[in-house]
Amino acid sequence: MIRYMVKNNFKLMFRNKWAVAMMLLGPVLVIAVLSSAFSELMKSYEGVAEFTVGYRAEKDSQMSDYMESIKHMGKESGITFYEYPQGEPEDVMANNELAGFVEFTKEEYVLYQSADYEVEGMTLEYFLSRVISESIDTSLENRNIIWESDVKLPIQKLEFMPAVDARDYYGIVYIVYFCWCGMVCATGVLSNERKYGIERKFQVSNLSEVQLYIGKFLPITMMVAVGMAAATVITILLFDIHWGAPLLSAVIVLIMILAGNAFGMMIYNISQNLVITIIVLFTGVWIMGFFGGSFETYMFSSMPDMAKQLSPIYHGNRALVELSCMGGSKYVGSAIIYSLAITVICSATAIFISKIRKRGRA
Repeated sequence: MIRYMVKNNFKLMFRNKWAVAMMLLGPVLVIAVLSSAFSELMKSYEGVAEFTVGYRAEKDSQMSDYMESIKHMGKESGITFYEYPQGEPEDVMANNELAGFVEFTKEEYVLYQSADYEVEGMTLEYFLSRVISESIDTSLENRNIIWESDVKLPIQKLEFMPAVDARDYYGIVYIVYFCWCGMVCATGVLSNERKYGIERKFQVSNLSEVQLYIGKFLPITMMVAVGMAAATVITILLFDIHWGAPLLSAVIVLIMILAGNAFGMMIYNISQNLVITIIVLFTGVWIMGFFGGSFETYMFSSMPDMAKQLSPIYHGNRALVELSCMGGSKYVGSAIIYSLAITVICSATAIFISKIRKRGRA
């Protein structure tokens, strides 16, 4: 009986074309739009190519004797120095499209930077600081001055997140997001049950509430899993999305599908209204996605960490994205445990409410 129920419900869901289209095309369209829109935001820094700067050195400047060496070291570092003895530094930079300008005076140097070449300006500033520092060290060595120190600096290795491509990020997190919206696939089944009184007929059968629940829960899960698998394959082929540890990633996605469907079934069994169910479900998923990094990437998010940790979507997103770019993640365990806990609690609640309603009708 339960096998017939699962098979029949699965067929009914396929008749709801718009729900099938949403689960299949929804992730593909959203990933296509967002990965393109935010590609520049998440683009990794690639450094700067060679650039040109101007300089001017007074005759009594301490650095005037070292200019040929500075120009030679600059050439090796991709910085070309051109001398401009006349003119205001700002005008010289604007007229010659220079990334910066350096004035070497008697006791100091003045660095001018262009707002259009911020990275080049920082590179030039670092280069000059190293040159001045090495010049001082060389001068001290020539005077036979030896510095000794017993100071030991503490060394600490910091954890860091490698750069993530926008296509990979949104190609992963929106598969997770749509997993939690899978209950929309059940609209055809649930609406038919209410319309033709099928639910009442099942309740007077010898099927238990657990079997009735599984008869709906299993085909919904199968439907969403098929849709997400197809969407994942399409986005991989179209956008070259990189998933890390495919088998483990598939397990995490499947468990999150279970959690999303259990959450939706619990809402439906409480409300007994399909419209209310969809509204509450979408609102809840939107909130979890908002804190979970579906809209604002969790790397750039300003939300409190405690709020993010409460979202099961956050744990799934972090686990899958870090598996993709790092090959491992400490959030794998929490993503699986959190989703399984939601599945068990929500399923138990849904079955318990169904039992209470059945006793009330008896």
